[in-house]
Amino acid sequence: MWGGASGHTYTFTRQPNGTTDIDVVVVRDGKNLKGWVLGFVLGTIGRRVLERAFENSVKAIEARNNAVEHVATANSSPAA
Repeated sequence: MWGGASGHTYTFTRQPNGTTDIDVVVVRDGKNLKGWVLGFVLGTIGRRVLERAFENSVKAIEARNNAVEHVATANSSPAA
């Protein structure tokens, strides 16, 4: 359904404040009518749904990492 030019490219850029920017490029090159139509639908209607799912995944990873950092900090503080 997808041609040879299809794929995903993720670019991670570290920021001075310790965060990371993530840029995602998804290319869908339909090799037949069915692939072209599906690529059009994903590129228009499905785009926002896929963006939201990606954003939710990133937020879940950040929350998990913050929880691990919080536990590590609590365990390393001196006992009173």
